[in-house]
Amino acid sequence: MNKVKIADKLIGDEESVYTIAEAGANHDSELEKAFKLIDAAIEGEADAIKFQTYSASKLTTRTAKKYWEDGISGETQYDVFEKLDKLTSSDWKEIFEYAKEKKMTCFSTPFDYQSVDLLYSLDVPAFKIASADITHLPLIKKIAKKKLPVILSTGMASLNEIDEAVGVIEDEGNNDIIIMHCITSYPTKPEDANLQLIQVLKEHYPNCVIGYSDHTLGTDIPVYSTFYGACCIEKHFTFDQTLKTSRDHRLSLGPQEFREMVKKLNLAKVSRGLSKRIEFDSEKEAVKYARRSVVTTCKIPSGIVITSEMLDVKRPGTGIEPKNFEKIIGVKVKRDIDEDVPIMWEDLDLQK
Repeated sequence: MNKVKIADKLIGDEESVYTIAEAGANHDSELEKAFKLIDAAIEGEADAIKFQTYSASKLTTRTAKKYWEDGISGETQYDVFEKLDKLTSSDWKEIFEYAKEKKMTCFSTPFDYQSVDLLYSLDVPAFKIASADITHLPLIKKIAKKKLPVILSTGMASLNEIDEAVGVIEDEGNNDIIIMHCITSYPTKPEDANLQLIQVLKEHYPNCVIGYSDHTLGTDIPVYSTFYGACCIEKHFTFDQTLKTSRDHRLSLGPQEFREMVKKLNLAKVSRGLSKRIEFDSEKEAVKYARRSVVTTCKIPSGIVITSEMLDVKRPGTGIEPKNFEKIIGVKVKRDIDEDVPIMWEDLDLQK
């Protein structure tokens, strides 16, 4: 598996999980809220914070229906996004400068060509491509040309569609790709998370880092995803879940929940271990004292030939292993052996 570096972090390391606080448009088009989101992401111990950069008029027609259920009827996608696209180029510059001052990695998902150029001019360390734009190959090509790491979400996508998108990125000489398993449903039900696809993606794209962009409620499902090989986790994030303008506040983790998720992710990743049995220091005493040895049922004087009646199998495991029980019957002992002790190979006369 390839590894991808974003800012100062190498993603794809088996010992750690890269976490992205997906702030999206939870800034509600207010600069101060964007600053608060960055502060909250730091508090939540995220590796990075990610926003979404778009213009409603370039993203959707005025009549496009919503594809999510938020309990509000009579409005279009345009109505929703138009409330959240008020940050100016100057505002975005201040946001990225603030993140840099705070030493928080910050990037964004561009939804149009102008946003790609804007973000690139602000020296972002990576680009994210939204699941909905995986078939927008011209946009993907423009992003890939910037030669920055690309995080590609795959909600709704078939393997053929993912192949096409990855192919466009690679054709531009860009091989720093993180593919995110994702289900485009808000919120995603646990039974729809389909984490097995993470392993499919790992097998199909061995040169890419594989992660998981999560839309379930809570922190359990993203933690479980690490057992399928996810090395990068993206999770919706806010500093106040009671805010209303962005519909994502209600689906988002707060700083304390995010921090708890980070702890669980790291614990899950380190406990995953390797695909083969290795010797653990923590098991050394158990190997000695929980396993069994061939032991004596009576005192055996030097020169006596061992019979089966003289033997039993008990703990500890410091003597001859039970698998050799039959081998030592008929063997002469070369020194006195006490009753109820493990027999050692050096106790036996193995000369024929």
